[in-house]
Amino acid sequence: MRTIKPVFLCAILLLSCLASIPSSAETVEVCCDSGPVELHLLGPAASGTMSPFEEALSEDSEEITISDAIAQQREIATWSINPAWTGSYPSSTWDLSIDYEVANAGGAQINASVSVEIGGETYVGTTDQSNSFLPSGSGKLSIGVNVDAGSIPSSTKISVTLEAQTVVFSVPGADAGLTFKWGGVDDDSTISADLPLVDLLLDEPVTEGMDVYVSMIVASPFGQMTAAHANSLVIRVNNADVSGDPIQTSSGEYVRLTWTWTATSEGEQAIVVEASIQIQSGTPTLSGSSEFIINTYDDGEGSGGGFYPTEEPLRTDGAGSPLVVKMDLSLNSTDGFLTLERTITLAIDQEMAYWMRWGMDNIGSEEPGLSQPLRIFKEGLVGEEERRNRMIDGVEKNEFENQMVNLAVTYMNDGMALELEELIGNDVQNLERISFSVDLQNEYRVTPHPLTLKITTMEILDKNKVTTLLRNFIIVQPSPIWSGVDLSISIETSMMASLTGATIKGEDSLELTHRRTIFGESIEIEATGLSPSATFTFTAMPTDNILNAPLSLSLVTLLILLGGVWLSLSITKNKRRGAIWIELILIPVVLLALYLAYPPYTVGIIAAIAATIWIITAVASPKRKGMTSELQSVNYPIIDCPACSTPNPITTDERPFRMPCGGCGRVLKIVE
Repeated sequence: MRTIKPVFLCAILLLSCLASIPSSAETVEVCCDSGPVELHLLGPAASGTMSPFEEALSEDSEEITISDAIAQQREIATWSINPAWTGSYPSSTWDLSIDYEVANAGGAQINASVSVEIGGETYVGTTDQSNSFLPSGSGKLSIGVNVDAGSIPSSTKISVTLEAQTVVFSVPGADAGLTFKWGGVDDDSTISADLPLVDLLLDEPVTEGMDVYVSMIVASPFGQMTAAHANSLVIRVNNADVSGDPIQTSSGEYVRLTWTWTATSEGEQAIVVEASIQIQSGTPTLSGSSEFIINTYDDGEGSGGGFYPTEEPLRTDGAGSPLVVKMDLSLNSTDGFLTLERTITLAIDQEMAYWMRWGMDNIGSEEPGLSQPLRIFKEGLVGEEERRNRMIDGVEKNEFENQMVNLAVTYMNDGMALELEELIGNDVQNLERISFSVDLQNEYRVTPHPLTLKITTMEILDKNKVTTLLRNFIIVQPSPIWSGVDLSISIETSMMASLTGATIKGEDSLELTHRRTIFGESIEIEATGLSPSATFTFTAMPTDNILNAPLSLSLVTLLILLGGVWLSLSITKNKRRGAIWIELILIPVVLLALYLAYPPYTVGIIAAIAATIWIITAVASPKRKGMTSELQSVNYPIIDCPACSTPNPITTDERPFRMPCGGCGRVLKIVE
């Protein structure tokens, strides 16, 4: 039988509900008993933890290596849940499965044990002949522990300890070692158990017209993670699922989720509310129900617009909200200055959008329970009739936008987990201007509806200096506020401004495309589903140098190409030009390097090499066939070049007369 929770826990839960439900409201615990679960081993060997949620696994694994044979007891690692959840648990076998790797040896003979401390009792399981030899390479060591039925008192912990009594390597080589790994997505070590992990409590429903607000408190040692990552979490009213996303608020250290259920008939009636949770796929669904008496009425206004909490909503459900970031940047050279204008649009949805809407409707509130990012706003022109009226009035929106100019760093850093100065690439104080605007997308109610926050800035950049224009700007939280980021950056420069050497380092999924034309440069950066923990840095050298600017660089490159073509054609006036025509394919190669935004020095070198190749080919080209006989048939005087012996016709009587040699180009002077 399940142990009774301490009285003070119920008292805390009841007090936490007073802000949003009448004082006569009742809180009923409907679930849950012990159930089978697979706990993932996490954290350092000396202070590890256990969690039923795969989302708690990190990218990097923890590991401990035994490099020498041991003949005495040695603790490998300890993992715990502290405090554990109170309740009864049945007799069962707890199975620990941990990844290992034997390197530079034929295998390892191990005598190991797993001890489970639960409810003041300690249970031990050991290896036997079936699992005591670990072959070379990677595998899993499994050890079972028989645990007797019992109960977990309040304020106690559950701990699991892996120890090795002896380790002997078979055919060891240099650096033979046995490594145990856990806590990473690639080394998911676990222990299966049967124990209580969560309680579901139902608040007495609150009615508003025909709308009935049904609240469930999810109480668990894993906090928001339970509500966010449980395989299923469902509320049913009269055996029908309540659809829609719930509004999430805090209930002490736990989470309250409130759904809106619309009654189909008026008057006093009894409803049965059932709460259920499945912590992991493949485990039993735990559920419980309670009957409540409600009184609905038709106020003629239809839907009441949804539940409106009096306490501040949670900014995250534990999984995070999606974030879409679009940046448009424009670099211009004006009056000798390089100016960069940014327009940053943040598309926000789910819990964060609801938190922002609720905050705007409570702007200027002096409630002590508000978080710092909301408490810093002053009421300004907002009156009591606009505040907390479940609508975002024009005056509230205007006050938010105006005050954000001075409060944005605190609001965004502490409230939105976005580092503003990394997002805009500069200190706010160094900007020429900054402004904020909110687009509520035609929905002015305080409801979970998306919105966009637009930030516009202008700054003066230092010339010819490599500058960091953007860095990773999400502040990683224990309970993530953002689940992922879609990032799109578009940069345009004027004809006399350049972002030379634009590069992005760090995250591999970020793709940068840099293009240059005579009208300016364009840079595109794209990333989809970027992890909030991803790191990256976007740098470039802003310049209006004549050799870097798109217009002047394009003209210089074209002049080099035209000069090379003209000179080579002049040299081959009386020569074969077949090789020259073939080599003119270098023109699109040079133009492609210019278009792909190669560094100006590189573009110049490629153009110069192309021109040089044409000239060398022109000089080396042979004379066209039939040229000599053609010249002789006209009966012009012929003079042989003293340098290359090429015959050159004298087609004028003018004396003295200078002419280039048709073979080598050397100037010949005719005096008689």
